[in-house]
Amino acid sequence: MPKIVYEMMKPFLKYYALKFLGEKDIPGRQEQLLREKIRKASRTNLGRKLGLRPNSKIKEIPLTFYSFYKPFYENPHEGDFIYPLSDYDKVYTSGTMGKPKVFMVPRKGLWENLKRTGFSFLFLSTHDGEKITFEVGDVIYQNTPGGQFLPAFFNDVYDRKGLGWSFHVPDQNLPYQAKVDYFVENYQNIDIAYMTVTSLLDQVYPRIGHPFKLKGFFTQDRPASVLKERIKEVAGTYPKTIFGSTETMFSGLPSIEHPGSFFFDWRVISPEFLPEKDALSDDPGLLDPPPETVSMMDVEVGKMYQMIMTPHFNDLTRYVMPDIVECVDKGDDILGCVSPVFRYYARCDNLLVLHNFTRIMEEELIQILTNAGIPYVDFTARRELEGSHEYMRLFIELSSKVSEDELVNRIHQGLVDFDKDWRDLTNFMKYVPLKVTVLPRGSFHRYLKRKEGLPKIPRIEMREELLNELLSSRV
Repeated sequence: MPKIVYEMMKPFLKYYALKFLGEKDIPGRQEQLLREKIRKASRTNLGRKLGLRPNSKIKEIPLTFYSFYKPFYENPHEGDFIYPLSDYDKVYTSGTMGKPKVFMVPRKGLWENLKRTGFSFLFLSTHDGEKITFEVGDVIYQNTPGGQFLPAFFNDVYDRKGLGWSFHVPDQNLPYQAKVDYFVENYQNIDIAYMTVTSLLDQVYPRIGHPFKLKGFFTQDRPASVLKERIKEVAGTYPKTIFGSTETMFSGLPSIEHPGSFFFDWRVISPEFLPEKDALSDDPGLLDPPPETVSMMDVEVGKMYQMIMTPHFNDLTRYVMPDIVECVDKGDDILGCVSPVFRYYARCDNLLVLHNFTRIMEEELIQILTNAGIPYVDFTARRELEGSHEYMRLFIELSSKVSEDELVNRIHQGLVDFDKDWRDLTNFMKYVPLKVTVLPRGSFHRYLKRKEGLPKIPRIEMREELLNELLSSRV
């Protein structure tokens, strides 16, 4: 279609893409969409196993976890899902270290999702705080995984529909470093960019050698809100944070009032929330009866919640996400939107996550330390942000002396050998994402002596007050 036709259509498309922001009865609209989702799901083998009826109420349905869906995803049959089996692709998440999870994701569902969020994103990604600067034919750069990961399927759906509103570069099957090289060589022709904050500040910017101007920079990297002023200085725009995953598809759009935060698009997903104190980290398959949840419009500013997600265009229902978010506002005044605004806080399932590249479990760290021959008494690991880099800080007490340099080298090499994602993070971003603090002998013993009952060491993401207790036990 000629560009001039797209230009003539742009005002109508903009109205269509943004009118939902002014919706006042979000709970009512979500209820309508949930009824349709439940009605369709109740006809499927998966829905029947879940106990769905066409008139089931959302609060009556058990909470679901990955292990409930796993048999359907690993050995799918016609009739298991909402859409015909031929419509599904197997999509992989990075999962935990070396253990990817498989999901069945419908192409039609992706397209239904993209029709709603995609156009809205095109406009919001270029909002400069006062106006939208998107133009037909803008070039969007992505440095995301290709192959069997979700971004590749989004791009495939977009390309097969033959849309010409924007153009995606480069080829997503290129290696990470080749994508970085592409940006450095072509940044003057790129309008919107998606990459990690570290890629922008530590790989792209130093090679270009001076600030440049993007209409939009979006990311799912947690340092975005912390480093928003630095990003604005380098790329000429505040970061836009989106939310999306294999489980939820593209479901969160960027807040303009709060750079680094996002709000959920009620047209494609119905979120519920568990207060952080009630967060669930085990995987029982189903949780019935379900605990009381908080609806999206009833969350409170400043409070943390675990997400319970019901996407409207795939087969997950009341799916428990391993993610904690914080509500930062009850709306976005710049957009005139009353949907609550969130920022990503942490994962609650005993995982330490760095730059969305690698996910590290307690059991795997124990195996790595054992394989590396580290003589340790105990340890705890936390994610730390230094500049634009995320690190795993390992607080470890040794049972015999090892120099700090040797300790870092042996543990890092153990992680490289054990986990491809750790190796890729190190190679792609060109830094060692590990820091080690050696605790004096007896630190963990003194810490545990202060506790009552049967105390244990939280080995992943120990809370700040407990870490302070542990560090004070050194003396």
